[in-house]
Amino acid sequence: MNHRYFSALVSAGTFLALTASAEEANTQASNDLNSSLRAFNPAVSAIIDTYLYSENSEEGMSHIKEEMSGFGHSHGGDHDHDHGTAENGFNLRHLELAFSAEVDNYFKALAIAAISEDGAEMEVAEIETTGLPWGLAIKAGKFFSDFGYINAQHSHQWSFTDQPLMYELIFGSHGLNEKGAQLSWLAPGPVYLLFGAEAFQGENEKMFNYIGGEHLPEHDGPRLGTGWMKLAPFQFDKSELQFGLFGGTGVHQEAHDGDGDGNLDHWLDGDSTFWGCDVVYKYDSNKSYGQGDVVVQAEYIGRKQDLEVVEHDLSPGLVGKYKVNRQDGFYAQATYGILPRIRAGLRYEMVGLVNEEKTPSGGDFKYGDSWRAGAMVDWYLSEFSMIRLQVNNGEYETEDTGTENVWEGFLQLTVSLGAHGAHKF
Repeated sequence: MNHRYFSALVSAGTFLALTASAEEANTQASNDLNSSLRAFNPAVSAIIDTYLYSENSEEGMSHIKEEMSGFGHSHGGDHDHDHGTAENGFNLRHLELAFSAEVDNYFKALAIAAISEDGAEMEVAEIETTGLPWGLAIKAGKFFSDFGYINAQHSHQWSFTDQPLMYELIFGSHGLNEKGAQLSWLAPGPVYLLFGAEAFQGENEKMFNYIGGEHLPEHDGPRLGTGWMKLAPFQFDKSELQFGLFGGTGVHQEAHDGDGDGNLDHWLDGDSTFWGCDVVYKYDSNKSYGQGDVVVQAEYIGRKQDLEVVEHDLSPGLVGKYKVNRQDGFYAQATYGILPRIRAGLRYEMVGLVNEEKTPSGGDFKYGDSWRAGAMVDWYLSEFSMIRLQVNNGEYETEDTGTENVWEGFLQLTVSLGAHGAHKF
């Protein structure tokens, strides 16, 4: 081959190689820049949720819920805001300020600050993997447990202004929202089958309260474990059906003032366990703005608390004896898109179908059940604003005054500032 031709070919090849290398470097730099921009430019949104409330009980619904037979009082907790407390007149639920982003090729993150008139709380600060093999995913930080259906939803996602009674009475107004880690596995196959296991520190104000200190045993965390399964066996063109099973167990401690003198005088330590199931059916009519869409959902939760008296200043003979509580509850609700952007919904719920308490002194009590029915109509003016009118009527079995019949009314306005991420099924 002629030397000049050979030199020309080498020069041309070198030029092409350098050009390709430069393009590759530019592409990589662009990808790195885009990744950096994603990391420093998260999606930001704020949810403002306010409502006008009215009810006709003399003592107030918040007090009635605290006195409902068998479910008793909360025993501590460090939460600074409350979804469940409503006063006659104007109410402002906490401001939800959310930041979310794909951090890189391995993780995504979500942080939510709940800001109320009394202060601010870190409601969610979760990191989740995005690229693990074999259908595995890991989540860590502070987050809502994925057991059941409604627990993982934030208050502005509920189809009714207030949460179901069983959640509020068993887990408190925040549901099960704690520091911990989650491992989930999406099984391969033609149907949706998801398994999850979670370990939490164990600081729920109702079911898994932890006190420790001078009068109670110390328990290192994590003190709570949960497990759940979700199955969607049927996939149709316009609808989907999903079933779930779940359960959890952990440490629970209580401290009480038995004689009402303002000083704690007896302490209990033991285990809390819950279990249940859920079912959700969704129908998408394909009509504009949700007209004709149907959502039907129901959940059942049972619980047992088995607590030993570890110290009792008033009755030392009760030390070593046990207090055992068994309660349960369910709700069932349905919503239907009656017009574009306008839905109507009905909900019925009961708590205390099983409602038993065995005291350390040998008492064996069986309490009655309570029920509540609700109806609502809401209007989604756009993707960013909603107005809802809701009415409840219920009969509640209380420890002090017997059965209370209460009517409640809500007029709710919720708006979203900024893009809000899509919600789960």
